Amino acid sequence: MKKILPVIVALFLIHSLVWAQEFEGQSAPVRVSMIRDTEPPQVFWVYRNEGRPNSAGRIGIDIRVLDQAGIKSVTINGRERMDGGVKDSVGFAVEFYNEDEVYVNVVDNFGNAKEKSFIVKAQAATLAGSKIARKNYALLLAVNDYADSSFPTLTGPIQDATALKNVLIKKYGFEDANITLIKNPKSDDLDVAFEALRYKVTSDDMLLIFYAGHGWFDQDAKIGYWLPSDASKANKSRWFRNSTLVENIGAINSKHTLLIADACFSGGIFATRAVTINNATAEISNLMKKTSRKAMTSGKLTPVPDNSVFMKYLLKTLEENEYEFLPSEDLFDSVRMSMKNNSETKPAYGEIRNTGDEGGNFVFVQKK
Repeated sequence: MKKILPVIVALFLIHSLVWAQEFEGQSAPVRVSMIRDTEPPQVFWVYRNEGRPNSAGRIGIDIRVLDQAGIKSVTINGRERMDGGVKDSVGFAVEFYNEDEVYVNVVDNFGNAKEKSFIVKAQAATLAGSKIARKNYALLLAVNDYADSSFPTLTGPIQDATALKNVLIKKYGFEDANITLIKNPKSDDLDVAFEALRYKVTSDDMLLIFYAGHGWFDQDAKIGYWLPSDASKANKSRWFRNSTLVENIGAINSKHTLLIADACFSGGIFATRAVTINNATAEISNLMKKTSRKAMTSGKLTPVPDNSVFMKYLLKTLEENEYEFLPSEDLFDSVRMSMKNNSETKPAYGEIRNTGDEGGNFVFVQKK
């Protein structure tokens, strides 16, 4: 028996090598996991050409399917679109008539199934051609250096904020004049920046707020904080409370506000602790009509690392996005799936409490 075991092991390794080589040349890597995945695939869809029918009266839709374990099969309205694949992300360009009902069935490599259906709705209103003079504003706050040596110096925030600014300008139509990037802001700088936004941003505008730096959550008092560069460990008077942040966001009369926070203990600003995703990306125009106040954070009530995996995949998703419209829910879900097998921290997404969210969504719109 002792002589036979090495032979069996060798044959198994040779078989595994041959099996892996069969997939050489595939655009996506083969994913091998010793832990059974129990989560079903994710299904998203967005309208092309702003939901307007083409000359044949049909409406173009991009359907995207995601699953970290790899997608086995996809069926759209009974037609098999994919069978036996190994990709963890795949898209389909389809066309339907107005009021058609669409059924999407997906199975991953562990047998987890997802069924999704929606009714096609022609979009009467357009976004890019709308008469609304919508502007995109961004406030980017990044703290690397702290006056109090009790707080460790960080290396990533300013670099990440600069990269975010560049992709917003290059790909999503943000103008440089409407982006405020503050490096190593002090407590007073935050107050002044939020006060300026109150008088600048209108009810038609989009506002993106980004913070990267140290954060803190007082478990006894249940109070969360951002730490500006002049924060002192001995005195919390210059710490920026989450409650103050929420009040400032509620006071800014934007149509849509999206907060992205890459900081420790940044999850205390949500309306609920159990944050879920609606995946309601079917009708972009409707999402844009309803007011939204959403937040996306790198962690809930747990520390996050300086070398941010969250920012790595957030920037990657924004840079590589091929869709004309990218709702913040889709952005978050892509980041969450990428972090699942590459980080111990779990990002969070949801409505910001008591700020007037009405179920809309912040949508990143690509430049024409």
